[in-house]
Amino acid sequence: MVVSGGPITQESALIVANHISWMDIVVIRSLFPARFIAKEEIALWPVVGTSARKAGTFFIARRRLSSFRMTLEQVQKTLDNNGSVAVFPEGTTTCGDRILPFRSGLFEAAIRTGRPVLPIAIRYESPDHRSLSSISYTGGESFAKSFWRTLGEPRIIVRVHLLRSLDPAGCSRRELSGKAWTHLSSVLFPSS
Repeated sequence: MVVSGGPITQESALIVANHISWMDIVVIRSLFPARFIAKEEIALWPVVGTSARKAGTFFIARRRLSSFRMTLEQVQKTLDNNGSVAVFPEGTTTCGDRILPFRSGLFEAAIRTGRPVLPIAIRYESPDHRSLSSISYTGGESFAKSFWRTLGEPRIIVRVHLLRSLDPAGCSRRELSGKAWTHLSSVLFPSS
């Protein structure tokens, strides 16, 4: 793993990252003691669901507003208690070739608590610096298939860029999510 940008801090923050693979969680957890948010279906996955529950993951039912409200309260409480929470505001994975628009709802927790938003850019590369789209976990494939395909890569270089923390003061959740999206885009796709 190659880490660049700002220092790794243990400061409480809402960590936001682009989302390519299930490996993103492993990468972020290796750097920060953060809790995660995942769709409720993951809780039922063999091995992964058990590990996610043990790690304190918050599970959200995407189609139920009451579930979102409960998750927002849990995130806010974690931030208030000096913990960090990591989210993937795209709401799904990509092949790493773009960043989807961010869902802004959970940025409200940073605004309510005054905790910073820490954007993290993640990229998977081969040794010759080509983007490894084979790492992506998209579509309807099984976790097992993605897992074995990823393990089949002879060498994976993970590039993590820690961006400057964003102060939520005076921002709406849409403004804050827009700033995070713009910052991540400028690092991941500088010529765009």
